[in-house]
Amino acid sequence: MNINIKVIPESDQRPEVNGADWFWDENGDLQVRVSPMSDWRYEIALAFHEAFEACLCKNNGVEQISVDEFDMAYDVAHPNQPDLNAGDEQTAPYHVEHNYATIVDRLFIGACGLKWKDYDDELAV
Repeated sequence: MNINIKVIPESDQRPEVNGADWFWDENGDLQVRVSPMSDWRYEIALAFHEAFEACLCKNNGVEQISVDEFDMAYDVAHPNQPDLNAGDEQTAPYHVEHNYATIVDRLFIGACGLKWKDYDDELAV
């Protein structure tokens, strides 16, 4: 298995995506996509989050389709509220995996000497 991480424009993300994405391709490789941010370390933190979340979902039998479907429905139910994250909802099929992944990006942001609030505020845009 390979893990491929790319920073791509928001306009090139899958339609159901807001800023970051993960998916398993036809070869079984993990594809992680994040949109550009103001600091390369923010992009890395977000990519770490996505990769960790995806791997935990795979480990725990949470299928990508259920994550995608939940995210799309969540975005429809919460229009114009980009600061909300579907994975934070307890009903999300990947809620536990998302919370563990948030620990990973919090650790990286802290280890880099950055402020979580600054990173989190940028994610909410």
